[in-house]
Amino acid sequence: MSINRFSVPREIIYGENAIKRLAELRGKRTAIVTGGNSMRRFGFLDRIQTLLTEAGMESIIIDGVEPNPSVATVHRGAKSMIAFEPDWIVAIGGGSALDAAKVMWCFYEHPQISFEDIIAVGSMPPLRNKARFVAIPSTSGSASEITAFSVITDTEKHIKYPIVSSDIVPDIAILDPEIPEYMPAHVTANTGMDVMTHALEAYASIAATSFTDPYAVEAIRLVFANIETAYKEPHNKAARFNMHNASALAGMAFTNASLGLVHSLAHKIGGEFGVTHGLANAILLPYIIRFNRQFTQKYEQLERLLDIDNIAQEVSTLNSKLNIPNCFRECSEVKFDESLFRDVLQHMSENAHADPCTLTNPGKPSVEDVKAIYMAAFYGQE
Repeated sequence: MSINRFSVPREIIYGENAIKRLAELRGKRTAIVTGGNSMRRFGFLDRIQTLLTEAGMESIIIDGVEPNPSVATVHRGAKSMIAFEPDWIVAIGGGSALDAAKVMWCFYEHPQISFEDIIAVGSMPPLRNKARFVAIPSTSGSASEITAFSVITDTEKHIKYPIVSSDIVPDIAILDPEIPEYMPAHVTANTGMDVMTHALEAYASIAATSFTDPYAVEAIRLVFANIETAYKEPHNKAARFNMHNASALAGMAFTNASLGLVHSLAHKIGGEFGVTHGLANAILLPYIIRFNRQFTQKYEQLERLLDIDNIAQEVSTLNSKLNIPNCFRECSEVKFDESLFRDVLQHMSENAHADPCTLTNPGKPSVEDVKAIYMAAFYGQE
């Protein structure tokens, strides 16, 4: 019997006004990392700076993290941190802001290393020599506030790299359900289906255990029960609270059980075409569930637990209710040119097969399997 490990943030603060925990931090300087303008526009950056001032700390804002955070962005943020010397890093925003802040943190503490030095799983050097980390998600999706994962894009190679290290699990996760109330409907849908994907992949993972399964199952249950309401009624506090918690619960499951082919394929097609990660996951998920059923009985177990007939069909039906397309060819978010898709299909399949998430997918999928799944999910084939 192998020895396993289960890790989550040391402290998870959740519920209305959870953000006030920031006023209790102790230190001198804080670097706040965020994405575009939404957190500023809705007043959350001002509130954070006010709370940090109450805690007796100076702060700077590192903003402009793009939806698919790049290597250049994390180096830019690290450079600002090196100059400011924060002893806390507070990341607020979607998964991209949180992911970028994690790797900025690494380069702040270890400026001598390169991005290539941390690509291999577990290769990141120890952190917390200079700063500690607080994560405040604005979307109910990535669960970056809970996990040992960060996804960074090499824009020159068009590849998304999942960075995996137990050291980048945040010290404090703050889950305040007021913050995701301001997500647009399509972001609620895409990030919510990211939660579903995290939970389903963690549950089917060959590294799943009796520690991770309960978190995954509860997250799946909460998404099925709440995502439509959150999508249609953005200020429904109960739905937002439940979706925010579902995201964190799914994160607890997958950061310890890892993921599978959905994320492997989503990482690479996102790197090639720029499609939003949650949307790519949502489109791919039913196809990969159908593929994986030949290697695992976990889906049958889940169907019995949830009293449903076919989990892949339930996911497809939910996608339809959230206006998520059935296949990439029908996707309007970015242009999916068929000739370009066929041009990149082989090397995209090879890169997806080599993704670390493939290692914990049920069975032993081949590059040809990955290629066939891409084809099915592009054209909408069974």
